[in-house]
Amino acid sequence: MKTTLKELLVVVGIILVSTMPYFHDVITAKAVGVRPWIPQVGLQELLTNSNGRVAGFSSYRVFLYNLFIHLFAHIGFLGWMMDAKGKYYRIALLVPVILSGYTISIFLLNAKVTDYNDTSTKFYITIAATIGVFVYYFLDRRNKLNSEKSKQLNEGASGDF
Repeated sequence: MKTTLKELLVVVGIILVSTMPYFHDVITAKAVGVRPWIPQVGLQELLTNSNGRVAGFSSYRVFLYNLFIHLFAHIGFLGWMMDAKGKYYRIALLVPVILSGYTISIFLLNAKVTDYNDTSTKFYITIAATIGVFVYYFLDRRNKLNSEKSKQLNEGASGDF
């Protein structure tokens, strides 16, 4: 019974995540703004600056669309990373997880028009994350090889007595 409920929740979760790019259509309507039945929690006003731009985007609808598209990708990469336990490429998935998380942070912190959103900044983050992944991968691989060698040496030495 628990397995069936868990599988059902996974299926529903996958369906909800796959429809994220369309949530902006549910929350807002073209030329209307936020739909009347959506509770007003003040998020749109909080993110709107004096020029009427919402977190650097032309409207709340465009902001939501971009946010949900990037959340969709971020959740997908996180899910793939969680599913890749024990796979050699799992650590490499950290690079897109970091980049998509960084982009979402830029949107939510209204830093779209700052240096944090410059191409060079994102490029440096990508390079740093990639180098970090390579260093971790090779150090981890070397440690695993060394532990296997010492294990084999220990097994060989114990068999001599």
